[in-house]
Amino acid sequence: MSFTYNRVTLLGRAAAPPESRVTAGGQHLATFSLATDRPVRSGATPTTDWHRVLCWDKLAEIAVEHVSKGRLLFIEGAITYRSWEDQQGQKHTTTEIVARELILLDRPSDASPPPVGERGPSPARRDGGGAART
Repeated sequence: MSFTYNRVTLLGRAAAPPESRVTAGGQHLATFSLATDRPVRSGATPTTDWHRVLCWDKLAEIAVEHVSKGRLLFIEGAITYRSWEDQQGQKHTTTEIVARELILLDRPSDASPPPVGERGPSPARRDGGGAART
């Protein structure tokens, strides 16, 4: 039996607010860059990786409303690869993360944890679900 699974989990900070648009087919799309740090051995220079994140439909609306530069985010989704040719005939490829879940891990104003007794981060799912986790 063959079993495969495409899943990526990222914990990082948004580089900027999402860019939002509606496709020709009427779907809402929000895209943004997420910065993650790669673990390094002591004494080595830290490395930051940049990921292009795509959110569709309801999740895109949530991202546009709540994601801002510096927000700490948990992203779960699938990794995709896309290729295209520009007008000059040059071939381009890109790697993207199609988000299925987006969890805001800090407050937008000061990125500090919520006071004791307040609800924790609320997950946002592509299917529109998302009861708050505490």
